[in-house]
Amino acid sequence: MKRHQHLLFLLLFLMCFIALFIFDDVRNLLFIHTKFDTIGHIIGFFCLTWLLHSLLKFPLFKIGICLIFYGALSELGQYYLGFRNGDFKDFIADIIGILFFVLLKCLNVVYSNTFYDKTALNKKDGDSKL
Repeated sequence: MKRHQHLLFLLLFLMCFIALFIFDDVRNLLFIHTKFDTIGHIIGFFCLTWLLHSLLKFPLFKIGICLIFYGALSELGQYYLGFRNGDFKDFIADIIGILFFVLLKCLNVVYSNTFYDKTALNKKDGDSKL
């Protein structure tokens, strides 16, 4: 099942990548109205949440709360540094990256539970017919 999940994630990533570079409307919406740095924040915090949850096996709720505070503190620290600028949009992008992973993880749990429930029901129905 893990291989199936990784293939679905790869397919989703490829579809997003193709949509960005083929469709001009999507590309203009993302790259003209947002800074490239903001997209980097979304991707970075998505990957950071994924790594902490998948590799280190920390609970998802605690990871989300801690990373939101980390994003807030890092932007606040950048605001007070002379050579960096903290931006509220970057903090919102951090939260979007975290919540996007949480959403995908929740959808994965719901999808995998319904898949296993249907498979178990089909096996029980098949056994009763014998």
